[in-house]
Amino acid sequence: MSNRSVVPGYLRPPPARVLRLPSSGWTAVVIIVLLVLVELYARSSLASPLDIVPVSDMVIETIRLLGDREFLVDSLGRTLGIIAISFVVSSVLGIAAAYLLWRFDLCKRAFRPYLNVYYAVPTFALYPIMVVLFGSGITPIAVLSTVFAFGIVTVNAQTGFEATTPIIGKLGRVLRMTRWQYFRSILLPYALPNIITGLKLGLSYAIISVLASEFILSTDGLGHYISIAYDSFDIAEMYAGILVVTALALLATLLISAVLNRFDWRRRR
Repeated sequence: MSNRSVVPGYLRPPPARVLRLPSSGWTAVVIIVLLVLVELYARSSLASPLDIVPVSDMVIETIRLLGDREFLVDSLGRTLGIIAISFVVSSVLGIAAAYLLWRFDLCKRAFRPYLNVYYAVPTFALYPIMVVLFGSGITPIAVLSTVFAFGIVTVNAQTGFEATTPIIGKLGRVLRMTRWQYFRSILLPYALPNIITGLKLGLSYAIISVLASEFILSTDGLGHYISIAYDSFDIAEMYAGILVVTALALLATLLISAVLNRFDWRRRR
């Protein structure tokens, strides 16, 4: 008899290790190999110093930047502050808007078509309007980034609310819950997996929007720092800024994922 499993492949759990390495180990291996290849290419005669610099030079310049107080306060600190504000505001407003769209059918019919075409709108084209309304500085970038992240949080949270089955509503009525008790104890936990997905994407959208706005439109911040290095052909500083951006996005995503996953009942064992 054949020893092949009759369980379909899509139902089998993924192997914990491949060639004695966990998935995180293979991720590290791929990253190290790519960095070594970039290092070798940058030091070869095929590469131009105006196109790319060795990874070792990028790392040295990054360490120098992280020791520069002016860079930490004026560039990195400013950007982190705007990202935090945009993420928090878009999360609160997005979840609240999703609840209203789920709770009131009139709101859903009135605003859902606009959400469906939300990302077809060139958001950065609104920047001149933001400057007219709020002046120059941090405020227009924060508002623009909040608007950019708001849509994805709203759509995912609304999907979570709409996924609740009718039996859930009957349970709340049987237990004679108030509207707040029903939302806090039943509806929110049921929709939480989708809300968490929306918050993770909202953070990514906030990071992208803030950095892109600073790169194109601002006179301060991490994105502006990279833009100035690019315009002045300071390739080492440019790549150092990109490394800081990459590390910032990675750490922020891992941190918010670790925090939010603690509330995700699908991951509890």
